[in-house]
Amino acid sequence: MIGVLGPGGIGGLVAARLAAAGHDVTIVASERTAAEITARGLRFTAPGMPEVVSYPAARAYLTEPVDVLFVAVKATDLLPALQRIPAKTLGNATVVPFLNGVDHMSLLRATYPEADVVGATIAVEATRHRPGVVEQVSPMTNVTVTEGNDVAELLAKASFDVATHPEETTVLWRKAVFLAPFALLTTAANAPLGEALEKRGEWLRPLIQEAAAAAKSQGADVDADAIETRLRGMPSTFRSSMLKDFVDGRALELDAIAGPIIRALGRENAPATVDAVTTILGG
Repeated sequence: MIGVLGPGGIGGLVAARLAAAGHDVTIVASERTAAEITARGLRFTAPGMPEVVSYPAARAYLTEPVDVLFVAVKATDLLPALQRIPAKTLGNATVVPFLNGVDHMSLLRATYPEADVVGATIAVEATRHRPGVVEQVSPMTNVTVTEGNDVAELLAKASFDVATHPEETTVLWRKAVFLAPFALLTTAANAPLGEALEKRGEWLRPLIQEAAAAAKSQGADVDADAIETRLRGMPSTFRSSMLKDFVDGRALELDAIAGPIIRALGRENAPATVDAVTTILGG
């Protein structure tokens, strides 16, 4: 039994792929979203594939135990969303958070002391068009999971591109060092990646260097040069999820994404990150 908390772009993708692989999936979401999926199903599209409609169980609260729970809500929504997952019901399940940042791990372990919380990250562009309608935009679905559990095998059988790493801190910070510059640059420029690089390209290297320095201060193994090469090689049309939230007037994951860098280095040692956050906040 698989649980998915938060069927937005990432959670909906995970639920749809696992259901297509034959797993019994329960989605936990708001009352409205749970009702929509119960009545109409979960519609999922991906590049080069026809639309797939599945009918996972959908509830406003987890009422039965699951073996694995994927947590795929925004960091800004995490605390209220966890109210839908009682600790007694979850028990000793494996919890796999696909959240931005690093701070959520300690929160999840404090909330669910009997559970096995596994460090994991996902790299994919996906969009929820409306409740129960999810589109995978990018062709890749790259997941990295810490070793010592069955999560990698579970996701690989559902057609995810899965890598493993022995060290949780490195798993989380490698994504953070990639995501923070991408999110902060595109949102500060209010533009997709290509246009953002034209407008504020001089920000990219300092943002990466600060994120990498923060990661290394926490014991993570990161390669700043490789991350810059990867970012500069991405399609010019790519937009970060933070930029999408900014354009749509939704709450931003600024603390989850930029906060760990500033807290690790101190404001005086993270000027580019501080300037980007200040620009996004309007001054």
